Amino acid sequence: MLYQARHRSYKKKTDYKPLVFFLLAIVLGGIAFFFRQDIRNVFAGDRRLLLEKERKILQNGILKSDPKENEIKEFRSLAKDFASANPKDGISYHYLALSSYYEFLLLGFRFDSGTLTKIAYTGFDEFLSEDSSYLPLIEDSYRNALRAEAVDPEFAEHTDNRYLISFGEAIRQKLSRSALNRLLISIDPQKLSPELKIGYAWVCLLGSSLSGNTDFLKSTLSREEGSGALLLSHREADFLTALSEFRAGQYVSSLSSLRRVRNENVDFLTGSSRILEAKIFYYQNLPPRALSLLEEYYPTAGDRREEILKLAREIVAKHPNLKTKLPLEE
Repeated sequence: MLYQARHRSYKKKTDYKPLVFFLLAIVLGGIAFFFRQDIRNVFAGDRRLLLEKERKILQNGILKSDPKENEIKEFRSLAKDFASANPKDGISYHYLALSSYYEFLLLGFRFDSGTLTKIAYTGFDEFLSEDSSYLPLIEDSYRNALRAEAVDPEFAEHTDNRYLISFGEAIRQKLSRSALNRLLISIDPQKLSPELKIGYAWVCLLGSSLSGNTDFLKSTLSREEGSGALLLSHREADFLTALSEFRAGQYVSSLSSLRRVRNENVDFLTGSSRILEAKIFYYQNLPPRALSLLEEYYPTAGDRREEILKLAREIVAKHPNLKTKLPLEE
C-alpha cells in the first residue's frame, strides 16, 4: 500500500481531559483532607472576626441601656453557626453564653439601684415569682459558660466567662452565698468587657449584701467605675450596708446604718429599714421593743402589712406572754 506524503490518520484521538480533571480533583481532595483543620481555622478566624465586629456594634446599645433586638439576634445567629463549625473550641460556647446573656437584657432587665435594693432585701425568690421568663436564658448562658471551661481549661481564667458563671450562680441561688462571694472577688473588674462591668458591680453589691461581706461591699461602693454607673443614692448605699451588717450579725452597726436610711417618706427603703430594725431587736432578745416598732409602723405600712404581721406572729409564738395591738388573727 502506498501512502501519500504528509498523510494524517483520521482515527479519533483519545480525550484525556476528564482523566486530568479527575486526578486533579483527587489531589485537591487529598490536600483538603490533610489540611482540613488549617482550612477550617481560616474560615473560623473570619467568623470570629465577624462575631467580634457584631459584638462591638451591640455593645454601644447595651452601654446606653438600649439593646437592639436585631443586633442581638444577629449575634445569636452568628454564634450558633460558629459553634456548629467549631464544637471543640471553648470560645464557641462562650459566644453562645454571651448571646443568651444579651437576650436576657433584651427582656427588659436593668441593673438599676431600685431592683438591686429590693432583691438584696427579699432575695431572688419573690422577684422570680413575679416573672420567671428570665430563668431559661440565664440557665442557658450559665451552662454554656461552664461548657467553655470544660472544653478549654484556659477559660477558667477568662474574666468575661467567669462573670457569666457568677451571674448565673447569683440568680440560680444554688451556690452558697460565701462561695458566690469568693467567685466574685476572684474576678478582676479591670479586665471585663465594658458592657459587663455594670452587671458585675450590681452582682457584687447584691452578693455581698446577701452574704454579709461588708468589706467587699464597701470596696465595691468605693469604686466609681463600678457602683457609680448604678447611680446609687446615699440612702441606698446605707441600706445595702445595713443589710450586709445585719446578715453578718453586726447588729449595732446595722442599726446605725438603718437610721440614716429612714426619712419622712414611707417608701420601700424606709419601710424595710423599720421592719429590719424590729428584727434586730427581736434577735437581740428585746421582743417588746420589736413589737412596739411594728405597731408604730403598721398604720402607714400599706402593702407591707402582711410582712409586719408575719414577723409579729413569729415573735408572739416564741414569747406567748407578750401582748400586741396588731390584728394577728386576720
